[in-house]
Amino acid sequence: MTDNRPPDDQNYERRRKAYDFDNDDEWDVEKFLAQRQQRAEERQRAQQTPQNEEREFPQEEPQDYHRPERREQQPRPRPHAYEERETYDRYEDHEQPHARREEPQGYRRPQERAQRPQEGYRRPANRKKKNNNGKLYALLAVILVLILILVIWLVSTIKKSSKEPPSTPSESVSEPSETEPPTEAPEVRATALVQQADTLAASYDYDAAIAKLQEFGSDWQQQPVLAEAQTRYETAKQQTVRWADTTNITHVFFHTLIVDTDRAFDNDYTNAGYNQYMTTIREFETMLEELYKRGFVLVRIHDIAKQVTNENGETVFEQGDIYLPPGKTPLVMSQDDVNYYEYMVDGDEDHKPDAKGDGFADHIIVGEDGYPTCTYVDANGQQLTGDYDLVPILEKFCQKHPDFSYRGARAIIALTGYQGAFGYRTNPKWVTDGILTQAEFEQEQAEVRKVAQCLRDKGWEIGSHSWGHINFTNASAESVATDTQKWEDQVQSLVGDTDIFIYPHGADIAGIDKYSGAKYDTLYNAGFRFFCNVDGSTTHWVQIWNNYVRQGRRNLDGYRMWYNPELLDDLFNVQDVFDPARPTPVPSI
Repeated sequence: MTDNRPPDDQNYERRRKAYDFDNDDEWDVEKFLAQRQQRAEERQRAQQTPQNEEREFPQEEPQDYHRPERREQQPRPRPHAYEERETYDRYEDHEQPHARREEPQGYRRPQERAQRPQEGYRRPANRKKKNNNGKLYALLAVILVLILILVIWLVSTIKKSSKEPPSTPSESVSEPSETEPPTEAPEVRATALVQQADTLAASYDYDAAIAKLQEFGSDWQQQPVLAEAQTRYETAKQQTVRWADTTNITHVFFHTLIVDTDRAFDNDYTNAGYNQYMTTIREFETMLEELYKRGFVLVRIHDIAKQVTNENGETVFEQGDIYLPPGKTPLVMSQDDVNYYEYMVDGDEDHKPDAKGDGFADHIIVGEDGYPTCTYVDANGQQLTGDYDLVPILEKFCQKHPDFSYRGARAIIALTGYQGAFGYRTNPKWVTDGILTQAEFEQEQAEVRKVAQCLRDKGWEIGSHSWGHINFTNASAESVATDTQKWEDQVQSLVGDTDIFIYPHGADIAGIDKYSGAKYDTLYNAGFRFFCNVDGSTTHWVQIWNNYVRQGRRNLDGYRMWYNPELLDDLFNVQDVFDPARPTPVPSI
């Protein structure tokens, strides 16, 4: 018998062995009798009768009676029947007897002897005088126990037979089948589904939320918590209204966010460009809070228009369906040049990010939590991982405020290709020039694929910003074709197909007229259907044609905030957003 209790005194182990009925070798009967005979000389004299002589017991006492402590001249109390005895010290949690004062080895109180368990008990082999009456009582007790067990079994069998069909003979003698593993309680599973569905409903995807509830099974509506959630979602859905005109949707965009204003605005040759075209992290975070307070909600550019088949069998674009609660306003967002060019992050020109860089993030990576995040080298040369650019900042903002995102929408990430994507150098020229080995180059490509998939899985869209960041207004048709082919070979092959094209410099291939010509044919044949230029002079500008959609974007940067703050009044108050670390006046273009 294993006992994990701490000893109460130095004699604990000796006492434990004396009372351990599971080990007959440790139960020294001869020593037990010898000690008892020494303390009860009169009793020993009374026992000096012939071996087979029956002993007489004193007047029978109540069954639950136990004399206090044995006195030498008192007769031994009649033992209880075996079925009335309780196990003493057989179970490890029975501590009370061991807490008593120390007693001689082998000594048992009268009560304890009366509670001697049936299992493991043996009468002393060398006892000279046997009690035949005791044997008779023990035998009767055993018989009574067996009868009792038989009765209980018969009763349980009858009850079972009344509830279940009788088993076949083969079933009655077969081994019991293994119990199936416990399944999750229906209430627990239902609650978990509601939690997931609430997240979907918070982003206005009520149909998906109800579909999530239905994953419970065919009887899902029988669960009160699921039925209540369904009612909530249907009520909220009925309160939404369709956005009347999807050509009346604004599109804002950013470049790479400035982390360290001291390094970015250090009066070198890049200072003016950063001040004009970049936004600081402080400014971006303040903008998000203001946009959220004013009821703006992120939507995908694909929510603006959808492709349908008209009466002539042609596939054409028409206005999309966006359903939002009253007071909410759809908004498209994008970020250009998410490439982390060397001139921004490599100050000593060794092709690696360092402390001499201009204070920007240098890579997008997939974090340990499975979400996109950024790496960054601070002014001390320490490499950090965290919210150092638009992607991780906006991602966490949408997780905190799911109602800022329409059905999980995020922003568009626009990439060039001449130095790679997401900070990874995937231009083959890096191998040709000996900057990367072939193995290192292939690893860079693998990381781009990994990041791109992570972004798409989280609701982000990826668009082309051309391969070489060329001016499409001025570029020849041949240059556009060459650039587009490089994009397909070096970028699209890694990030996947996209139908979004964002013009570098905002330089469109045409004015307000409908697209036509060789440049358009090249882009259209490459699969592009959504085209974005830059037009900060108005709150919104959208064209929906049969074959494509075009939208103007608003730059939320130092130049626009400094020279045209009134054009941003619908989004936020520039005075509340403008970073005091930004040098003024902002250089003109």
